[in-house]
Amino acid sequence: MTRFTFGALVLGLAAVGLCPAADPGAAKPAGVPVGFALLDGGALRRIEVRAEVDGVPVSAIWDETFAKLFAYFDRNADGALDAKEVALLPPARALRQSLGSGFTPPTGPALALADLDRNGDIKVSLDELVAYYRANGLGNVQVGAGTLPASADLTAALVKHLDTNSDGKVSEAEWRAAADVLKVLDKNDDELIGAGELVPKAVYPGAAGALLLSPPGAGTTGQPAAVAALPLVLLPADPKDANWAAEVARRDPRHKVTDAVAWRQKAADVTWAVNLSDKGGASDRLALAGTAVRVDGWAAPGKASEAAATARKQFVAQLDAPEPADAPKGRRAAGGRGWLTPIADRNGDGTLDRKELDGWLDLQAQIMRGQVFLTVLDGAGLFELLDANHDGALSVRELRGAWDRLKAAGCVAGDAVAPAKVPRGVLCAASLGYPRTLAASARGGPAWFVAMDRNGDGDVSRREFTGPAAVFDKLDLDKDGLLSAEEAGKANPKK
Repeated sequence: MTRFTFGALVLGLAAVGLCPAADPGAAKPAGVPVGFALLDGGALRRIEVRAEVDGVPVSAIWDETFAKLFAYFDRNADGALDAKEVALLPPARALRQSLGSGFTPPTGPALALADLDRNGDIKVSLDELVAYYRANGLGNVQVGAGTLPASADLTAALVKHLDTNSDGKVSEAEWRAAADVLKVLDKNDDELIGAGELVPKAVYPGAAGALLLSPPGAGTTGQPAAVAALPLVLLPADPKDANWAAEVARRDPRHKVTDAVAWRQKAADVTWAVNLSDKGGASDRLALAGTAVRVDGWAAPGKASEAAATARKQFVAQLDAPEPADAPKGRRAAGGRGWLTPIADRNGDGTLDRKELDGWLDLQAQIMRGQVFLTVLDGAGLFELLDANHDGALSVRELRGAWDRLKAAGCVAGDAVAPAKVPRGVLCAASLGYPRTLAASARGGPAWFVAMDRNGDGDVSRREFTGPAAVFDKLDLDKDGLLSAEEAGKANPKK
């Protein structure tokens, strides 16, 4: 039974003028979390991700999207989709591809009635439409996995440069001097030590979450190496589906299927609440320090709004331009708008007017609203542990605090950091659409402070400060040579 509400259907029908809009004062819909099993040595740990967009759960946004898709393509408004109407629906693959394109492209063959009609009554209900999309991985946060290729080289480079006495280890004193020692590597003079400055030609992160992560199926085999090695297993939404437990047992025989199934009934070890918005604003960080694996998650700026705006501009421009008489037609026609006309031509007159185009573009905007993507990158090491804001560079403050951060992470043996004790890291960046950058999106402080912070490291150095030196000294309350957002916030704006 698919989870769907009549309220979501009402929202969808209201969008095309078929019934009144829902009460704006209605209670906030409950969200469905996304769950992961983390294989942390001999232990299993459960991570629960509750993602929202502007305060609305992602799963609830998709409920609304499915209702609007159904209402939009139910051209005769009879409450069911026939074969012709089903053929106009975007396949699941097209919905996934809209993550990058900003609209559902005419990808692959048109859907057939048999693809969605589960009960064989020669029509498709709303529940059947929802079941089709959910069975194909849509309806909540999409997860893409990858592997960090330069992590080991970055760790080795840090150790090499900081081991100033060449005794094969980096002591506390050497870490305390890291900001000064590494200055010579700052080739672009931005007061940051980038990955490419530590390891020439290294690009951070050097990987993308290009491999779609899905819950394991029955007898899952032939997975890409990056997915098979990932210590995270995506849990299915259906609690009766135990294929994930079989996959966990296959990867680590210490975990029995029956024990894993019982384990899922327990409370999550950590719940990550992430709220994404084009308007900015901070979200909770995900921080799980396991025995053998460390997981760090944050909100990153995404490309969804930009992709949607670009698509709208292009389609409106195409509509205003005359269509050549010999332009290709049909679903898979390259270029032009011939493929779109039968999909968006709601009155069936064979032409596409501005009102019809706007209706289709509004539907695309609704689809993009729920396109939350979680980039999961495996293999993080010493560099990523120190790079707190994940901008691919180590700032003065990050280097000054390196020893304390490494000690807290259990990486210290005696009076030095032991690279072998650096936990395996998994990075998780949540974004609206594909991430524009993996750097954490939250930057605080007054407007003047943000404007002066030219390298974006969250601090304003003496070099970046454009006011008198005496003013900098007054603002620098802890006298560390850096102005933090907190210190800037205490300044009198009139002065």
